[in-house]
Amino acid sequence: MSRSNRILSSTAERAYWLGRYLERADSTARLVTVYSHLLFDLPKRLPLAWQGLVNISGSRTLFDENFTETDEKSVCRHLINDVRNSGSLIRSLDNARENVRTLRGIIPRKSVEYINDVHLFTRDRLSEPLSRTRRVEGLQEVQTYIQRIDGFLSANMLHDAHWTFLRLGNYIERADMTSRILEAGCDDIFDDASELEPFNDIQWRSVLLSLDATQAYNQVVQGPVSQEAVLDLLVHETKLPRSMAYPLESLRHSIRDLPRNDRPMRLINRLRRQTAATEVGRMSIGAMRKFLDDFQRELVELDSIISRTYFRFKPRRRPTTT
Repeated sequence: MSRSNRILSSTAERAYWLGRYLERADSTARLVTVYSHLLFDLPKRLPLAWQGLVNISGSRTLFDENFTETDEKSVCRHLINDVRNSGSLIRSLDNARENVRTLRGIIPRKSVEYINDVHLFTRDRLSEPLSRTRRVEGLQEVQTYIQRIDGFLSANMLHDAHWTFLRLGNYIERADMTSRILEAGCDDIFDDASELEPFNDIQWRSVLLSLDATQAYNQVVQGPVSQEAVLDLLVHETKLPRSMAYPLESLRHSIRDLPRNDRPMRLINRLRRQTAATEVGRMSIGAMRKFLDDFQRELVELDSIISRTYFRFKPRRRPTTT
C-alpha cells in the first residue's frame, strides 16, 4: 500500500461500519416506504400483512419479544424508532454518530454536522405518535439527509484507504438491503393472498419508487410495469446504483485497491457471476425468495472475510534464526 493507504485496522473498521450504518438507515427508510406507498394506493378494504416487513428485516424473534400485535403501528415502531432493535433506523443513526466521532480527523467537518443533524431530526420528527403522512414525509427527509451526506463525502473526503473501506461498507449494505426490498415485493402483502393479483403492478411500482428507480425503468424497459421486468432491472442492471448488480461491480473495483484481496475478490466475482446468470424473470416467487436469501448469506460471508482479512488480521511471525 502507498503511505496514504497505511491506516490502523481499528480506524478502517470504523470507516467501514460508518458506511454500513448510513446505508442501513437510508435503506430501512426505503423499506418501510414500500409499504407506506402501498397504503396510499390500495383500497382500504385490503389490510396489509405487516409481518412480512419484520421477517425481511431478520428480527422476528426480537419483535415477538417486544410486541403482541403485528400491526402497522408496532412494525413501524420496531423498524423506525425502537432502540431495542439494533437494526432500527434510529439505532443505525446512533451508531453512525458514534463512529463519526472517532473519525473526526478523517471525515470532513461538515459531514459530521450533517450526521448529527439527521440524528436529531429523526429523534424529533419520527418518534411516536405519527400519522401515516408524517411518517412518509419524515422517512423521505431522512433519505434526503443521507444523500446529502453521501454527496458531500464523495466530493470532499480524501479518496484514500479510509474512503475505500467506507465505500465497502456502503456497497455491502446496499446490496443486502436492495435484496430485502425485492423480498418485500415478492411477499404476500395482503392477509388474504388471493386478493394480490389485481394489484400486482401497484406493488412493483412501490418497489421502484422506494429505490428511486421509476425513471430508470421507463428509460430501459419502455413498457408497462411488470414483476418480471422490475426484477430483471433491479437484479441485473449494472448501471443502476440501487440494483443488486451495481454494488457488486463497485465492491470489485474497491477491493482490488487493497492488499491481501484474493479471498474477498473470489467471493465477489462468484456473486457477480451467479447474479448475472440467474434468470429472475422466469423464476417462481418461491425460487426468487431462495435466490435472495442465498444472496444475503453470501454477503454475510463476504463481511466475515473482510473482517478477518483487514480488521482482525494477524501476520504470521517469522521464525527466529539462531
